[in-house]
Amino acid sequence: MPVASESAAAVSEDLASAETSYFESSVQPSLFAHEPPFRPRRNPAKLWTMAAIAFALVVTAIGGGVWYYGVPNIGMDMGLAGVEPDLKIILNENLEKNEREDGTLFFIASGSIVNPTSRAQRVPEMLVTLKDAGGRPVYSWKMKARVRELAPGAKVDFSEARLDVPQAAAQITVGWVL
Repeated sequence: MPVASESAAAVSEDLASAETSYFESSVQPSLFAHEPPFRPRRNPAKLWTMAAIAFALVVTAIGGGVWYYGVPNIGMDMGLAGVEPDLKIILNENLEKNEREDGTLFFIASGSIVNPTSRAQRVPEMLVTLKDAGGRPVYSWKMKARVRELAPGAKVDFSEARLDVPQAAAQITVGWVL
């Protein structure tokens, strides 16, 4: 009867393996099966909060740099913005306050811009300032020349009138707006 006991043992092993295979899969998952490329984050709000904090730090750093160093001269005449041109302003002798028939004061600022150099120069805006007898500014305005660029050795005239200038105005200065 040893054969019967061997066959009984084999049958019991088959039953045990059948039970485990029914409840537990002994099949290995395929290495080529589709899986998502990454596991999604559990809390995207944390990621957005970190991004917002990083953005705020960058904006604060840029603002502090502009406050401390000033606005950079990017693309403005290759860093020559703010440099006074070699042009000369010559004011006419007849600069004085006048009065219209209705009693309104007006002032005419006139003169010439001369380029004494041997190269063309860009003509910036001019700042006309009226000062009182003590030299304190009482009124000012910006004035544009008729041309944007002045050829070597060339000269261009300017003239502009302003109404309602203060009566305290006694002197005039004309400079460049830089």
